[in-house]
Amino acid sequence: MTSPGEARRSARRDATRERVLDAARDVFAERGVIGGTVEEICERAGFTRGAFYSNFVDKADVVEALIEREHARLLAHLDANLALVQGTGPTSAGPDGSLDLTGVVDRILASVPEDRALSLVQTELEVHAVREPATSAPFRAADARFRARLAGFVERGMWLQGRELLISPADLVDAAVAIVARSVRRALLAGDDTDPDALARAVLPLLLLGASRPRQV
Repeated sequence: MTSPGEARRSARRDATRERVLDAARDVFAERGVIGGTVEEICERAGFTRGAFYSNFVDKADVVEALIEREHARLLAHLDANLALVQGTGPTSAGPDGSLDLTGVVDRILASVPEDRALSLVQTELEVHAVREPATSAPFRAADARFRARLAGFVERGMWLQGRELLISPADLVDAAVAIVARSVRRALLAGDDTDPDALARAVLPLLLLGASRPRQV
């Protein structure tokens, strides 16, 4: 049984780790994984190097822990926003014979929080994984879990619309995620009140339609 003293020490340790990870997230978003240093992370967190090294081996250890935490948050957000309403059946076609895929698109967009820092840090972690393939296993594993969850949703969502995919759900999700990411980056580059979902809302329905066909009976 854990004593009250041990529980308090564990809670303090967890709180310290979270503050370091929060600081690392901000530093990496601003300066990149390569550019951000342990010293900057400690300064941002308000800790000494001793406090840092009592919780993490080195910067690579922080990167791995941050990948796990951020993707766990993304998966939780994904699960909260991808729940399909059961029993709705296919959406009926409009007067021009087109399908309303707004519901599927909305849930894809809602699966990723509209957060500038999140977009920046996810981009930096992915670029770091490309630059350092020998240490990219944690990122690739976490990213694969996220995309697999989203692929399952898209496949079922299209099935409920009365359509079946012509390409693998994984390939479709890769294309969709790329479009959403570009949509967000375009808005960030504009630096004004540009809707970060504007490009994605225009293109994703066409992608979903083109990559599927009426479900064969």
